[in-house]
Amino acid sequence: MTQLLSSQGVDIYQKNFQQIIIRGDGKDQFNQIINKEISIFPPSKNLEVTKDDRFMFAKNSFDQWSLIYLVEQNYKEILKFISNINSNDEILASDYSYGQVYFEISGKNRNEFLNKLTHFDLRLKKFPVFSMAQTLIAKIDCSIYHLKDKYILTCNRSFEDYFKERLKDTANI
Repeated sequence: MTQLLSSQGVDIYQKNFQQIIIRGDGKDQFNQIINKEISIFPPSKNLEVTKDDRFMFAKNSFDQWSLIYLVEQNYKEILKFISNINSNDEILASDYSYGQVYFEISGKNRNEFLNKLTHFDLRLKKFPVFSMAQTLIAKIDCSIYHLKDKYILTCNRSFEDYFKERLKDTANI
């Protein structure tokens, strides 16, 4: 974890998470297989997020989920998980860990800060706690996860430097 900035009621940290994208039908067998492997059920509603101390799990669409490890795992364990999941013909798991960059944004002014970078409606009635969205932030396709008192943003690693500069520029406005 690297602190990028702390200014005017906003704290931004770059995080080192690991992420698996899982595709499947979301039915009982799918849920049982996932739960057997990591002891957590996938969220059932689109854009819903579940979280425990180890994972953040989001349903991105009707057949795709993002599993983000909040506690760093041995890479061999991740590969074992992916292999176990992929042994079922109805499910496909792929490692996205090294293709994504992650930022945690917290502080009392986090919404005002992000409103300078996105058109997305961050109000609680439109973006409830434990939900996620895929939207443009600083003109980059990102996923944003609402976790009560903070947001987790993730985007393609190829935009990392550009995104960090936009975050720093916005803090200086």
